[in-house]
Amino acid sequence: MDTRTLDDMATGALRAPTLWDDTGGPVSDAHPLTSHRAAAKVRSGSQKAQALLALYAVWPDGGYTGYDLATSGQVVNGAGNPISPNQMCTRLGELRDSGLVELKREFYGGPVVEAETTPGNTGQVHRLTAFGVTATVALAAADRQQVA
Repeated sequence: MDTRTLDDMATGALRAPTLWDDTGGPVSDAHPLTSHRAAAKVRSGSQKAQALLALYAVWPDGGYTGYDLATSGQVVNGAGNPISPNQMCTRLGELRDSGLVELKREFYGGPVVEAETTPGNTGQVHRLTAFGVTATVALAAADRQQVA
């Protein structure tokens, strides 16, 4: 008899083991603990932080595909150039793994919303979770000058 709860099944509690750390970005078990901590954090000004701020600007009703975020110039690299759609999708996956972002659905438990990316292609739309909203507000507040 399967003793898993519905919540366990929905969240993949008994999923197959992977090489990636459960706390955030892709980090193998061979890396030190500091790498695991760094993967779980969203640093101010990072590509993940830029994506969160862009998603916050259209929250609660809107969202973006990885293609939208990459090609709109809302997420850039250290040189100020837009990152590739593949890089953006990797960042969104890391944010999903951290619980900050989720796939937008037509209704609770319904099909994932898709939007056109390139002619004849679609991408899944992402939006902030409640946890993502809180983290984004804290991230934005940390960047502001403190008033004495």
